[in-house]
Amino acid sequence: MGKDILFNEQASGSMIAGINKVADAVKMTFGPKGRNVAFTRQYDVPLVSNDGYEIATNILLEDKFENMGALLLREITTKSNEESGDGTTASVILAQSIINEAHKAIAAGANPIFIKRGMDKAVDVVLKKLDSIATKIDDTESINNIATISSNNDKDIGDLVESIYKELGFSPVVTLMDTQMAETKLVISHGCRIDSGYLSRYFITDKNKNICEMEDPYIFVCMDEIVEIAQIYHLLEEAVTNKAPLLIIAKDIKGEALGALAANAEKGVVSVIAIKAPGYTDTRDRNLKCLAAITGATLVDSAYMDIKECGLSVCGHAKNVVCDKNVTTVMQPACPECEEALTLKHQVEEQLKTETHPYQVDKLEQALAMLNSACAVVEVGGTSELEMFERKFRIEDALNAAKRAAETGIVPGGGKALLLCRDDVKAFCETLSGDEAIGASVILNCLEAPIRQLSENSGVDASVVVDTIDKNKSASYGFNALTGEYGDLLKMKIVDPVVVIKNSFINAASVAGTYITTSVVVA
Repeated sequence: MGKDILFNEQASGSMIAGINKVADAVKMTFGPKGRNVAFTRQYDVPLVSNDGYEIATNILLEDKFENMGALLLREITTKSNEESGDGTTASVILAQSIINEAHKAIAAGANPIFIKRGMDKAVDVVLKKLDSIATKIDDTESINNIATISSNNDKDIGDLVESIYKELGFSPVVTLMDTQMAETKLVISHGCRIDSGYLSRYFITDKNKNICEMEDPYIFVCMDEIVEIAQIYHLLEEAVTNKAPLLIIAKDIKGEALGALAANAEKGVVSVIAIKAPGYTDTRDRNLKCLAAITGATLVDSAYMDIKECGLSVCGHAKNVVCDKNVTTVMQPACPECEEALTLKHQVEEQLKTETHPYQVDKLEQALAMLNSACAVVEVGGTSELEMFERKFRIEDALNAAKRAAETGIVPGGGKALLLCRDDVKAFCETLSGDEAIGASVILNCLEAPIRQLSENSGVDASVVVDTIDKNKSASYGFNALTGEYGDLLKMKIVDPVVVIKNSFINAASVAGTYITTSVVVA
């Protein structure tokens, strides 16, 4: 089949039309007064959401060249969602602003390569400034504030997330589940997080979220490397016969064995997920022992038994397993309070009393968290399926934002953090010349984009908001888009996780740089 090719202005014009269509749909959801977007799903009820990732991934444009521009923005939301789980709408707003500003400069005769260089240098200045103004948090009230803001100012969701952190500490294991009930309920149960993800994308069961999920799986835990399918042939044969989902955790799974597992999973012959045991040497062995204990599995070791003879009888169990490319969550393992698990827990606690090396302390604390196996299950309800899905998206955003804030700290919210970067970027622009200076000024001009969109969605003149904030020199003075008031953002509890802002900015600038250096489009 023949292909169509567009060049230069015609190519960039078609792509930017698609970019603007997606961005205009996504940015209407920004802020506490942002609205929802509804889109149809084949053979299912329409989905209503204000999540930038969900909206961007469900837009397909008829014009193939415009659709390529739409796919660029989809890449931003996907990346921001994977890295932060939040900030997808902000990244789209920034990307649209940067692309339009850069497009004007190029149309006026500036060189796109040098514009991109100036942009990249200015982005580094912004990131350094954001790091310098970030503050750490160690209280659940701040977690509540972050979660409330990220869920479109839903105080109930903020309280829910704060309850999780009060119960489980600042590294909680949380799983969301759909329920037929009207109310959303929090249940604290057993579960553990494994810092290791699936070894092949062929294991994925939910392609929209890029995750693997299993109900009531058998769990095979092995101290050895599995490199040949013959090593686990008997195990797989029993799994197929019994139609049993199977999670395999081993020192490593590679070569012929991994290829065969992936092929069988793709064909639907067996429901299987293979992950590599987290850690190295002694840490890995300890983690495998902990996993075997809490799941009720027999730890398979070739030094004491023949792996080829092992079947489902040596496997442990759990109610549910969710696995992405980096983390595996085991919900309600079969034996969290068994004697072996309690013994291992006591041993780890004793080691922690005498261990002083930070790395070893961290690994011991991870093992202890695994053995404590406490997790939160949020049963998301709603009076209709539409309401349930919409609430679930907001709870996901709130949980992800809270997690990132706890890990990296917070900055003033409401678009204020990027405004604080303007003086540094402006000073940096003066050190450059030519088209690089134009590229840096593109970034400078786009730092106001989020607060302007926030103001517009709140029905307030954006220029008035920016001018009012600029007249006050306080680093935390800003605009409350929910109430329409000005004041100290920290006292008003309007804050953002710094890593979410940084990732949104990095991803937006990256995709914008790709766009402006593209002059030929083939479809």
